[in-house]
Amino acid sequence: MKSILYFSVALLLLAGCNQATVKKTDNKPSQSATMAPGTHTVVAKDFLQTSGYTYLLLTENGKEYWAAVSRFEPEKGKTYYYRDGMEMTNFKSKELNRVFDSIQFIQDLSDQPVKEKPQVKLTTKGRQNMARVEGLKVEPAAGAIKIGDLFAKKAELSGKKVKVTGQVIKFSAEIMNKNWVHLQDGSGDDNTFDLVVTTKETVAVGTVVTFEGTLTLDKDFGYGYKYDLLVEEALLAK
Repeated sequence: MKSILYFSVALLLLAGCNQATVKKTDNKPSQSATMAPGTHTVVAKDFLQTSGYTYLLLTENGKEYWAAVSRFEPEKGKTYYYRDGMEMTNFKSKELNRVFDSIQFIQDLSDQPVKEKPQVKLTTKGRQNMARVEGLKVEPAAGAIKIGDLFAKKAELSGKKVKVTGQVIKFSAEIMNKNWVHLQDGSGDDNTFDLVVTTKETVAVGTVVTFEGTLTLDKDFGYGYKYDLLVEEALLAK
């Protein structure tokens, strides 16, 4: 059970990384570069675009499969590399109106061989080094509270239903049997600008949404991974 939880937490940490998912460079891959163990070498055969994701038809060792990454502009026939992927089955893309029997959600796609990285130390804040979107200003929907005010009033709102409006900065599907959404609205200071929401809903990165859920404080998933504040079991407000 602990090993399963550790793997889920590792995936959650990966999902919280900054949105620069595909690393591009003008340099050609070094033939002498030592790739990290478990690196997948794939070729982009085709792709489909949505507002938040790029869906790639990849070939690897003669096998074709679909993968999804944060939106970028791929090149057909180009070689890419990744290590970490999470398979989802019977995944439906509402924008494409298509069901994928199997698809890999990839967080670290690169056009350069993946080198071994030092282990990332888990944060106790739960923000996973999310970058603040500069210049963002999202007005709260009727009855919603600004993210900065939610942090400021967390003690009195703990355990209560709250409504919050924000732009989807990151969406990570089916980790520990729930979807994880990072929201920002432009409010809050350096420690309170990013809100984590858990939900069964599917939302696209870049869209503005309003969630209503239960405010939870000091949520500890173990292995030193703790959220000071998050909104759980949230539903999209009608």
